[in-house]
Amino acid sequence: MFSVLNRYLIKRVILGIALAFLIVISIIMLVDFVESSRKYGSEENIGAGTLILLTLLKAPTLIEQTVPFVILFGMIGTLHGLNRKSELIVLRASGLSAWRFLMPAIIVTAIFGIIWSLVLNPLASKAMDTHDIMLQKISGTQKLSVDESVWLREGNDVSQTVIYAKQADILGHRLIDTTFYIFNYDKDGTAIFKRRFDAKEAKLVTQGYWQLKDVIENAEGEHSQKQSAISLPTSITTDDIRNTAEKRTAIPFWDIWPEIKKTEKAGFSTTGLKMRLNKLLVLPILLVAMTVIAAGVSMHLNREGGTLRLLITGCAIGFFVYFADNVVSAFGEATILPIILAAWAVPLLVLLCGLVYLAKIEDG
Repeated sequence: MFSVLNRYLIKRVILGIALAFLIVISIIMLVDFVESSRKYGSEENIGAGTLILLTLLKAPTLIEQTVPFVILFGMIGTLHGLNRKSELIVLRASGLSAWRFLMPAIIVTAIFGIIWSLVLNPLASKAMDTHDIMLQKISGTQKLSVDESVWLREGNDVSQTVIYAKQADILGHRLIDTTFYIFNYDKDGTAIFKRRFDAKEAKLVTQGYWQLKDVIENAEGEHSQKQSAISLPTSITTDDIRNTAEKRTAIPFWDIWPEIKKTEKAGFSTTGLKMRLNKLLVLPILLVAMTVIAAGVSMHLNREGGTLRLLITGCAIGFFVYFADNVVSAFGEATILPIILAAWAVPLLVLLCGLVYLAKIEDG
């Protein structure tokens, strides 16, 4: 399916990216291991082996933020190596253009971006969850309760229920000092207050309802009523309580869309979730853009000489793209820009600029 040349180039690209990953992973793990040793090294039952395991579990999430840099420097290293050994000169002398020998690299980085979003991202999220649970257990700080206030919401096209609790007992699936606000929607879609329940405790029962104790019920135009216990149906799960109480944000790729649907149904903003979904969808394009940028930088500067200048230029471009992407993403999360524009603009712009620059130095 692939020619000998394509197989050779693909091998060199994979080796270059693997070397860049090895360097980045080593730096990240070393820094995180030192930080973990400083924070948890004095704890009982936490030895060097446990700290290394914690570092390994946390590393994928940290690496995910540096994937564009890894591709950029991996491709710069690969192309610089080909140029240093005069292999690019031979390819050009044989009549091949830059577009021809860059195609295997573009295919590899695009496939890598897809694999990361679909496979490695969920694994990284799972590893981070395991890291948090393991750290809580071995350090004796497992969150059995959360003292901060907790907000939950559920509903449909007919009604909405907003739940506030001063505390959450995660292990016992309970909310302490809880208030339930129940609203109905009229024909115009306006929320109309229906009733309110104040309870000392609200326990989530597995059959799908809340068991409220020591309840005071208030409704518009009616006197307050005290009841020892009442039950309210719910679609909220124990995972919803845990995720809300612990403010979990690293939702894996395959869970983002169901979470968006659930959050929209509950009436909450889904801007952050939609941004995360679009950032993972656009990742392959961003990695291809980094490949094209690396090609332009490497080919142009290597003709003039200067490895140090090559590295400085690569770092500058990488940090500029990272900074610009984060700024535009922040505008999207603040709803200043449309989500699609905020997530896709920088990768597409970087790819376009890279193609234009590469065409200029290649074709004149």
